[in-house]
Amino acid sequence: MRRCSVDPRTGVFFSGLAVILSLALARGDAGAQPEPFYKGKTLQIVVGSATGAGNDMRTRLFARHLPKHLPGAPNVIVQNMPGAGGLRARNYVYNIVKPDGLTIAQILRGTAFQEAIGDPEVKYKADRFNWLGNLTADSAVCIARIDRAGTNLKEAIRRAAESQLRNAESGSTSTGAVIATLVREFTGLNLKVVTGYAGGSAIDLAIERGEADMRCGLVWSSAKTRHGDWFRELGSKTPFAAPLVQISENRLRDLPDVPTLIELAPDRSWRGVAEAITFTYENAYPMLAPPGVPDELVALLRKAFWATVHDPEYRAEAKKMKFLDDEPVPGEKVQKIVKQILEIPDEAKTRLRKLLGLA
Repeated sequence: MRRCSVDPRTGVFFSGLAVILSLALARGDAGAQPEPFYKGKTLQIVVGSATGAGNDMRTRLFARHLPKHLPGAPNVIVQNMPGAGGLRARNYVYNIVKPDGLTIAQILRGTAFQEAIGDPEVKYKADRFNWLGNLTADSAVCIARIDRAGTNLKEAIRRAAESQLRNAESGSTSTGAVIATLVREFTGLNLKVVTGYAGGSAIDLAIERGEADMRCGLVWSSAKTRHGDWFRELGSKTPFAAPLVQISENRLRDLPDVPTLIELAPDRSWRGVAEAITFTYENAYPMLAPPGVPDELVALLRKAFWATVHDPEYRAEAKKMKFLDDEPVPGEKVQKIVKQILEIPDEAKTRLRKLLGLA
């Protein structure tokens, strides 16, 4: 009699024996003719942002090179699912996706952080996802239009005192919105967080059109790829925007005069919050699978992830796309970073929840 198990999240039946046999065939066990697990199958990658965003571009690059590193060379498709700073996609992958190894996701940073601060819209447990790796550890910036805010934080504070800055974000508890709120709390910068934008590309377009004045959490390596013409620091002779604050443990070589969020924290408790949000950028573009995926498949996917991001052809194409500073992180380390973020001190969680109106 064949035993079956039921996924408690979805009620979907999975045959443990079928999974084991499929994996055994993929390894060629018991003298059987090898039948790679992914042969003839399609692997879907859900991207938690709109097309054209930095993480979407990286994911599509990854998807082009992934098949040759998976047994059976599956067809790989990318599906965009923007909304609430990745929250819509996270809830979908956790609660709806079958744990059959045929759907993974690349979702913006913030998965653990939004759970840690008690966002009521979170319908997942971050440490139960199967973290496959992170396309790059990175740093981010708060940027603003020069015509509205000037060229540095001090000037922005002075100008915004007379005319409030509009900071565009996808959701009220997205990492960008949290950073903007912290900058306002730490420095007194007169800004309003405006939400509802479908990801980074829509936010950037709103800034270009003059519908918004600034954004926080723009990944600096993506800025180099997509907006080199915006910034004096990236060689623009007619700069359009300027970095006001950087979200990095130490000041970046490109931005020696731009203060870090940690530096701006007024006391130890707020510094803990600033450090926690900074840690999320060590997991800038993470890839994950839903809970319940068999351990053998998780190991297979992690191995394929690591082989892909070190593939010479992948790296050559990344360089052509000007992704020059990539520092991929293996899945096991990502899992530890997630745990570290979830363990933010309670005092810091409480202060942040009050600031965001969650308490």
